Amino acid sequence: MPKPLQSALNRLIARLPLRAVLIIPFLLLILLVAMLIGILSFQNGERAVRDLATQLEREVGQRVEQTLVTYLRMPRLANQMNADAVRQGIIDLDNMEMLQDYLWHQFNQFNNRSEAPTGESIVLQQPDDISLLALATEQGDYLDLGYYSNQDLLTRSLRDHRIDTTLRTWEINQFGKQGELIAESPFYDPRTRDWYKRAVQAGQLVWVGPYSTVGPNEDFVISADQPLYDRQGNLMGVADATLSLLDMNEFLHSLQVGNSGQIFILQLDGDLLATSTQEDPFVQTGEGLNSVRAIESKNVLTRETAQYLVNKFGSFDQVAFLLRQAPQQLEFRTADGAKQFVRVESFRDRRYAGLDWLVVITVPQNDFMAQIRANNLTTALLCLLGSAGAIALGVAAGRWLTRPIMQLIRAADGLARGDWDRPVTIKRSGELGVLVNAFNHMRQELKHSHQQLEEYSRGLEQKNDELETLEAELRRQLNLFLRAVSHDLRNPVLGMSMVLNNLSSQTGDDIHLSRKVLERMQESSRHQLELINSLIDTHAAEMWGIAFHPQPVTLKRLVTNAVADLQPMLEKDQAQLDNRISEQLPLVQVDPLQLGRVYQNLLANALKHNPMGLKITLDARLETDRIYCTVADNGVGIPPEQCDRLFDPYFRGTNKPKSVGLGLGLYLCQQIIQAHDGEIGVETQPGAGTTFWFTLPMVTATTASTSSAEQPAGIVPGSAPGSAPGSATVPGSRAESRPQGLLGELPNISPS
Repeated sequence: MPKPLQSALNRLIARLPLRAVLIIPFLLLILLVAMLIGILSFQNGERAVRDLATQLEREVGQRVEQTLVTYLRMPRLANQMNADAVRQGIIDLDNMEMLQDYLWHQFNQFNNRSEAPTGESIVLQQPDDISLLALATEQGDYLDLGYYSNQDLLTRSLRDHRIDTTLRTWEINQFGKQGELIAESPFYDPRTRDWYKRAVQAGQLVWVGPYSTVGPNEDFVISADQPLYDRQGNLMGVADATLSLLDMNEFLHSLQVGNSGQIFILQLDGDLLATSTQEDPFVQTGEGLNSVRAIESKNVLTRETAQYLVNKFGSFDQVAFLLRQAPQQLEFRTADGAKQFVRVESFRDRRYAGLDWLVVITVPQNDFMAQIRANNLTTALLCLLGSAGAIALGVAAGRWLTRPIMQLIRAADGLARGDWDRPVTIKRSGELGVLVNAFNHMRQELKHSHQQLEEYSRGLEQKNDELETLEAELRRQLNLFLRAVSHDLRNPVLGMSMVLNNLSSQTGDDIHLSRKVLERMQESSRHQLELINSLIDTHAAEMWGIAFHPQPVTLKRLVTNAVADLQPMLEKDQAQLDNRISEQLPLVQVDPLQLGRVYQNLLANALKHNPMGLKITLDARLETDRIYCTVADNGVGIPPEQCDRLFDPYFRGTNKPKSVGLGLGLYLCQQIIQAHDGEIGVETQPGAGTTFWFTLPMVTATTASTSSAEQPAGIVPGSAPGSAPGSATVPGSRAESRPQGLLGELPNISPS
């Protein structure tokens, strides 16, 4: 090891505490073992998932292959029966009535049809049924019988060259009886169809498709077509047995491949034939139904799997060539990083000439990873438990070894923090004992000195706190008055000064003053008076408390008298007042004047901060020993961020930023309600109105007897000399020491 690195390591180890030296080796050992176990467990889990996915895909592939073999064997069998019947002369292709009965009975042999009442359509939902049986002759005659998966109608189509060249399609019932004519295809000639020509050209059974059918029930199908010959080898026509790809789609959809696995079958040109998803493997175009290319599928997993096969092998033809040796088991990751297990099998058999398909089975790894993740979680928990055990063991060993030293360290640390009463009680001899005795003696000396300093410090702090409190209170009061006077009284005074200056500029002894100017001056004076009134009331409430004259009153009558003063304002703003306060409520022990101011302030605020046509509702109800009062309006409401500051002094809302009020009305309301030993609050929602609520005390037997006993004496116990009978001041010991005349002459409404 290089010397600089060794030196740095030694310095790091030297700085480690003794407990860390004991704990870290155990912890590192446990973590290392747990990490190795977790890695091995994860690798074994992935291997198990891969094996399970391979086995599942193999079983699903075998089932799909067996079903396809059975599914494709039935058309061969039906066509061979028709070819034998024609060769042996059992059926006459020129006798259409006989052919209809023959084809009806043969169709029933290859289809399990559900029973339905007479006159209703037959529902055929067997995924392994033949969709349609047809016979076409060299004279151009054509007869078919069958159903299509996209409709639930059983139909028969007929083209008789002796009548005309039109192909007609009828609905038939469960007994094979012909019903309503549902479609006609003029100029139809089966001999021009690809399936007819390919069968005649091959001279044996061939598979044709996929292709789109003709008629009202358009479907995407494949068909087995076999030429018909008589005993002399003359071509008589072609027998056709059709299979719907929708039936194959339904079968694949019924298979469960894990939780989200998929199966799809495609041709070597990349066109989808069937898929286990809900996606249709064909689309409607101007030329009819056409196959969907697998690399253009709407399903993401189907599209990415097909693109992976093309990128890996170059083309689906190359995939088919490789699959002739053995199925391919592959793995890849989708665009989102999910791992997929893919199995590709070839479906090719000489018995089914013309069919060369690829069967692709895709299973996401996440379908099997739940147990692996659970095992990993268990491993992580075991790692944590082992680490916790190692830490606990190390702590126990370190505590046993370092307990005497740690006790001395804690005592010294406590001494540094001011803990003078913690002696060191280590019963050891030798150097450690001498150190402990010296430490305890030093602690006693420091404790005595510290106590003397604390006494001096407490005296100084007490004096300093008193001075700071007094200074802060004086500064706050001064700031409130200065801010209110400088901001809210300056504009009215300036306005009146300008008017007076204009008047003084007129010549002559007589000064002409218009009524409009006089009214403006009166309005300005009224606003100044209201502002000064609010300032004095607020200052008085903070310095001496609120003048409080409680007496039993009827809430209904008090509110009616208070609202009467605001009637002109209500009429001016076209406001509607609904007083729902019941006269049956118990008496309340309140100051009528102060409570009237609360109602007037709340009503004035509602009118001031809302548009005209406001509806205000006054209500009150009994709650235990309190009266719960509300003042509600249907106005614009108050923003939530302003609700917490509504009752602060000098706070004004943003609904009317140019309001001349000082923002003291709600503050005074709060002071008055709290003086009544009540609570006040607000409930609001922007655009849905505002409700102010407050609680008031009821008149009880105690308060009633006290009131009746005190009133004759003329003085309420605890009230200041000179106060009105039955009055009190809340709170403070200097109650009623200020003059009341000025406030009594000012208006009761304090603008907010």
